[in-house]
Amino acid sequence: MAPRIDPRISWIVAHMQRHFAEPMAVVELAALVNLSPSRFRALFAAQTGVSPTQFLQRLRLRRARLLLEHSFLTVKEVMAAVGYSDPSHFARDFRRAHGMSPSGSRGISSADPLRVKRIRQPRAREPGAACA
Repeated sequence: MAPRIDPRISWIVAHMQRHFAEPMAVVELAALVNLSPSRFRALFAAQTGVSPTQFLQRLRLRRARLLLEHSFLTVKEVMAAVGYSDPSHFARDFRRAHGMSPSGSRGISSADPLRVKRIRQPRAREPGAACA
């Protein structure tokens, strides 16, 4: 028999996904679903397998990696967009989660983990260049 999914935790997970860049405290999240902080932590961990803080951190770092891989935002812009304010803290957490620095993940697609070398157009003075 599958464990019953608590609607309060489902609601909080959706709330965290919508507002992941905003500061969130466990006390505030617990209050949103009318639970004590300790009961909220226990219920959240039982339902998701991780603490609310770990869940939020993983959510932010996943979004950061997607933004770095698929946008032209700078690392600082991505850091701010996902709710981090300290660059060294962000870089350390990102490296732990993804095994590389934030700048090292730039342009790497999650579907193709190997970097693709870009082929540049030949210059006019190089052999094979089109003559104008």
